[in-house]
Amino acid sequence: MIRILTSDFKNYEKKDGVKITQPMSNENGLVDQLKNTLKGKKKVVYVSSDINSTPDSVESYARIFFDSMKMVGITFEKYYILDGTKVNKAKEYIKNADLVFLCGGDTYNQHLLFEKMDLKLLLSTYTGIVMGQSAGAINMAEHCFNSPEELEESEPIFFEGLGLTSINIEPHFVYDVSNFNENEKYQRKAIVDESYNRAIYGQCNGSHVFIGEDNVAIIYGETYLITNGNIEKICENNQKFVITY
Repeated sequence: MIRILTSDFKNYEKKDGVKITQPMSNENGLVDQLKNTLKGKKKVVYVSSDINSTPDSVESYARIFFDSMKMVGITFEKYYILDGTKVNKAKEYIKNADLVFLCGGDTYNQHLLFEKMDLKLLLSTYTGIVMGQSAGAINMAEHCFNSPEELEESEPIFFEGLGLTSINIEPHFVYDVSNFNENEKYQRKAIVDESYNRAIYGQCNGSHVFIGEDNVAIIYGETYLITNGNIEKICENNQKFVITY
């Protein structure tokens, strides 16, 4: 299995509140890696982030993802969408898929959806590519840390994930906290506090982690290592960094 953990690959922009699809960004080589490692292009599966999302809402986000790949020449014969209404289709859809995409959104609600469809078991024998974005990438970890976004009212921040990697990322990472609001400051403190228990990789938008079939994990793009209360930049854009376990 190949695993890719991303933050935001800039596949849409907002104009007057409307999301306009644009080509998936090849910043730091993500598109090239997908093209070079896809074993086939028969089936792609988009997995929702919320067990309660309406099918129409999920489809609108899925179409942005599908179309952004088409714009860079990555096409499939069949496109599937998994949401809370299609849990019983998970095994059928994922079987023989070339790419399974775990979208961004509400991390804990996505975890609940994954549990309902028994995704951890389904992926335990999967041999294609699993690509997670933001919440999806957080949920790929064995032991998840879902940093709090709403002060004391936040959802559970510790739970068991899909077990696809031991790497914990913090997506959409911004080093400079000078313009942070109260919620963002609270979240950053929680991240730094948790760094005494585990290493957390602050992943800036446009960056990603690529884990090959040899289990070597390589960071591409601007990323910070947060550990033992310290925040250190370990990779720049257009550079790479090998993670040692």
